[in-house]
This record gives sequence, C-alpha cells and structure tokens, in this order.
Amino acid sequence: MSDETSLSKSEVEAALTQMSPADWKRIKIKARTYSKALTYLTADDIIQEALINLLSGDRVWPRSARSVIVVINAMHSEASNCREREQSGAIDHRVDISVLSQQYDEDAGTLVMPINEVTPERIVESRGDIEAIERLVENDEELQDVVLVWSLGIRGKDAAIELGWEMNKYEAARKRLTRLLESL
Repeated sequence: MSDETSLSKSEVEAALTQMSPADWKRIKIKARTYSKALTYLTADDIIQEALINLLSGDRVWPRSARSVIVVINAMHSEASNCREREQSGAIDHRVDISVLSQQYDEDAGTLVMPINEVTPERIVESRGDIEAIERLVENDEELQDVVLVWSLGIRGKDAAIELGWEMNKYEAARKRLTRLLESL
C-alpha cells in the first residue's frame, strides 16, 4: 500500500488513543478467543504483538478501516502465525507423555500417546456451524458480543460483567440470540 492509503505512525497512535472502551473490550474478548489453542501466547501477548506490529509499521493500517477491525485483524494474523510455528515446530504440544510404570525403569522408557481429538470431519462441521451463527448475527453488534463471550465459555452474570452491560440488557440480547439459534 502507498503512504496515501495507510496511516502514519502518529496517525496510528492517535487512532489507538481514540478507541472507545467498548472497542477495547471487544478486542480483549477476541484476543481470548484467538489465544485459546495457543501454547506460548496469552490474550494480552496477542494484543501487545498486534499493537507493536501496527505501531512499527510492520502491518499497515488502511485509512478507510475501522480501528477495532484493524486491531482484530492484526491479532488474528499474529495468532495464526504463532499457531503455524507451533504446528510446524519440532515439539508437538498435543502429545501426552506418560511414564509406563511408577518406578523408573530405563528399559521401559516413556510411552507417547497422541491425544488429538480434532478430525477433519469435526473441523468441517464446526466451520459450518460457526459460519451459520455469524450469518445470523452479522447485523446485530450486541449479539456478536454475546456470541464472543459465549465462545469463551462465559455465561449469565459473568457474561454481563465481562461485556460491561446491565443484566437486563444482557438478558434481552441472550433471549434474542437464543431465538435465532433455535431457528437453526
């Protein structure tokens, strides 16, 4: 991209400082989602890496893009890169290593048992479900936020607190989402 279509470092800093608390809450929720399957990066790490890349100019910030979307896309990229490094690295973090016996036995050594429950069929099925839910809530930002906290396993009063909402607002959004999900 040329300099005319992307923000400068000072403009990136200004855009970050002008983001609302609701935008930052949404970013934090999305970062937790992205960090769930990662071994080495926490949600805060993903946010920090994305901001460093945006401020350093390693990632461009398109002029016409919404700030929250730019940061979320940068986090997604960072999490994806980390996941790729973990998968193609020398250590498989999804393998359980257990000792064969309680007493140390040099001849027995260790037994390596893979515990990967993800199958291609489950991946395809999950992607289809996720896409259907995203289509259902694409025009309602409140429902998108509820879907995000639910994807983190947060429900009820904790979800309302996480979103910074009154319980009545959360319950109304929850009921709307439940009705939409029943239509699936």
